[in-house]
Amino acid sequence: MQGSAHNYRTRELSMKATKYILPVVVGCITGMIMIKMGENLIGSIYPLPPGIEKNTDALAKAVANMPRNAFLLLLVNYAISSFAAGIAATRVIGRTTIRPAVIAGVILTLGGLFNVIAFPKQPVWFSVTNLLVYLPFTLFGYVAVRKKKPTI
Repeated sequence: MQGSAHNYRTRELSMKATKYILPVVVGCITGMIMIKMGENLIGSIYPLPPGIEKNTDALAKAVANMPRNAFLLLLVNYAISSFAAGIAATRVIGRTTIRPAVIAGVILTLGGLFNVIAFPKQPVWFSVTNLLVYLPFTLFGYVAVRKKKPTI
């Protein structure tokens, strides 16, 4: 008898974890895929000089010398991608709770922090604004699709 009660509790905890983890994962994957697609598009508009390889000083210098409009487009990309991540996380959870959108926003912000650290020669205004974009826009995504309380 005791074994079946333990199995029930374990299964219940597992189901709860899945219920909350899956929306976060879907939201993060949605956001990251959209960020990558946007960065590829922006890279085709503002290409890096030929011969630049990833994770080199030359890449850091090339990023530092990108035009302001490229950075603005990156911010717009991060905002749209975060909004989509918030929508995806909220829809997977059943549009009832804000938690998955918040967690996805925090994870995307940590990804942005990694970028700030990896490319320290970015303009300061971009680095700061970059870190302030993700969470609010995932929350906007939540608000856009959450279940509204019925009005009388």
